Amino acid sequence: MKTLPFRLLTSNELYAIANRIVEACKLTVSENEYLMKLCVFILEANSDLRKGLGRTFNSAFTSVLLLADERRDGSFIGLRDYIHACCNSGDDVKDEAARNLFIIVEAVGNTIYALPFAAETTKMDVLFEKFDAPVAREAISTIAATDWLERLKARQVDFEKVYQSKIETEADVNLPLVKNSKEAITNYLKGLFAYITTNVINDAAQFGAIEEKIDGIITDALTIARSRATRIENAEKDAAKATEQIG
Repeated sequence: MKTLPFRLLTSNELYAIANRIVEACKLTVSENEYLMKLCVFILEANSDLRKGLGRTFNSAFTSVLLLADERRDGSFIGLRDYIHACCNSGDDVKDEAARNLFIIVEAVGNTIYALPFAAETTKMDVLFEKFDAPVAREAISTIAATDWLERLKARQVDFEKVYQSKIETEADVNLPLVKNSKEAITNYLKGLFAYITTNVINDAAQFGAIEEKIDGIITDALTIARSRATRIENAEKDAAKATEQIG
């Protein structure tokens, strides 16, 4: 049987996978009393996990937060590139105004969109403060960038609302209950896997089918975990590059 990467799974993923494995067992080996007893224990621990997660259970905050951040990033890149384009407008006054603004952008960071959420928010606030200076405001007006800047400010406000809601929701989590229930689920599943692996050798007709089904569930889990790990690794590399450029 394949190995389930328990440590790589989020709490919600572990909950869903445990449920899938229990359902597979009920459909395939319902006559086996030992496995059915383990399934009862798994479901009880799963119920505790759901209670512990509170409002974060199957929360959509992560995807909503990422979308809000993508919109904020897009608005920043749009403003940055618009200012840069205005540096070569052919109008001396406009060119000078754009160059002065672009110096500010470069000082704060050309790639702040690649920073972690909190660091990016801090940099955005610095950018807004510098753009609020009288000379900068005049330059923004000169190159007609007011709409671009206001759009970015609105995206920043939208992001902060979602981010704050996420923090408040996560405060509802019962960490001890989540930890204990996850440990219980993990131990019960390991016992279930060991039992099936041992018995499939002697009775492939009875246990081969459930082993195959669980292998399929584990394959799905591996795909999800590896995909997330790759995204995190790429984000960390981008953030490191951005930090080096800003520094």
